[in-house]
Amino acid sequence: MTRRSRTASVEEETLFRSALKDAKPIKKRTKVGPQAPRSARIIVAHHHYPAEPRFHESPAPAIGGHTEAHLRRGRLDPEARIDLHGLTQEAAYRSLLNFLTRAQAQGEKLVLVITGKGGILRTQLPLWLGQPDLRPLVAGLNSAHVRHGGAGAFYVMLRKQERRRASPK
Repeated sequence: MTRRSRTASVEEETLFRSALKDAKPIKKRTKVGPQAPRSARIIVAHHHYPAEPRFHESPAPAIGGHTEAHLRRGRLDPEARIDLHGLTQEAAYRSLLNFLTRAQAQGEKLVLVITGKGGILRTQLPLWLGQPDLRPLVAGLNSAHVRHGGAGAFYVMLRKQERRRASPK
């Protein structure tokens, strides 16, 4: 099929001109040349760990069973969320510890931790959750469903808070 071109009628031409009478041309963009590569940044982590951080402990366990299947299909919604974007490792760790402690105290079972798709926070989170001060809070960890952030977020399943019995008098 070939397209036939046609000329606009006088009425169409005047209508078109009246619609464009207030239009202003777009400013031309200047081309930017290649930028020099940024020098590599060295990130030094300062955590609440002993003088020498030990990451030989195993990372947080994965969420399994029916819960994992529901998460994979996006059928469960997290009860709370925290976004760690733009935070340093130390600030992110402190924020995460406070958030998980508060969420567990409020009886929440599933929370969403947003780390971003790349970067150090995404790789550190599973290790952090396996550390002695966070391990008692965490029952499991899984990557989030696409509608909750996909590769840039994690579901964290929290343990039930241990109830302390009042000592008999």
